[in-house]
Amino acid sequence: MIDVLLDALLDSLKALPFIFIIYVLMEVLETVRNREKIEKALRGSYAPVIASFTGIVPECGFSVMCAKLFDKGLIKVGTLVSAFLATSDEGLIILISNGVKFKDILIIVLIKIVYAILIGGIINIALKKFNIEHECSNHGECIECGEESKGFLHNYVLHPLFHSLKIFIYLLVINIIFGSLIYFITEERFFEFINQNYYVQPIFSSIIGLIPNCASSIIISESYIKGALSLGGLISGLSTNAGMGIIIIFRNKKNWKRGLAILLAMFVSGIIVGYLSMLMLG
Repeated sequence: MIDVLLDALLDSLKALPFIFIIYVLMEVLETVRNREKIEKALRGSYAPVIASFTGIVPECGFSVMCAKLFDKGLIKVGTLVSAFLATSDEGLIILISNGVKFKDILIIVLIKIVYAILIGGIINIALKKFNIEHECSNHGECIECGEESKGFLHNYVLHPLFHSLKIFIYLLVINIIFGSLIYFITEERFFEFINQNYYVQPIFSSIIGLIPNCASSIIISESYIKGALSLGGLISGLSTNAGMGIIIIFRNKKNWKRGLAILLAMFVSGIIVGYLSMLMLG
């Protein structure tokens, strides 16, 4: 159980620099020239492409960054979903370090990137057609939402650090909770279940992937390495696994329905890509 606490602390610390950087960047965005052009680019047609390619980078830092950008109304729902679907947390690191064939890793990466771009683009187009826009709802929390400038040290160091530490504590608590859950489930039970239920692997793997903790991506990857999980099941689990990014979305309690809709979109998308992969790749 001590390992669970240490892992939770380590995972939360990994996300802290990314959160701090995002807060600093948002402060900078408030003062730079051509701010409107930058915001337009973040919400543009090619945003899901950029989000997918950044999301594929191992670790969950970029998904956390995208979640914060979304929380501030700077990127669209589809762009966020693209980043989340492309993310694999520590999954790719586990696969590479255990000698999985480069060809297989390349297939996984390409499927996740192409699929993430496709789903994110479809969502953005659909929401635009129905005239549904996401705006920042955290008025007063930061300069871009109405707080007055108080100088360089406050704006670019103290203010971002204060909000980053608040989120760090929140992430730590959630990581301890979900880490404990995975600890009691045990890998052995997971291996046994998926071995006996081949055709529901994408569904079950997608559920495990939704758990916002690095342990879930590790379990999914190790299951594939040990032959207990199919490639389709692996892709499903790593597609729904957005690391701690999903925690940021649910931090805003007023918009819990929005968070639930994003979670559902991730879950359904993960299942679909898993079964498609099973049909195409066996």
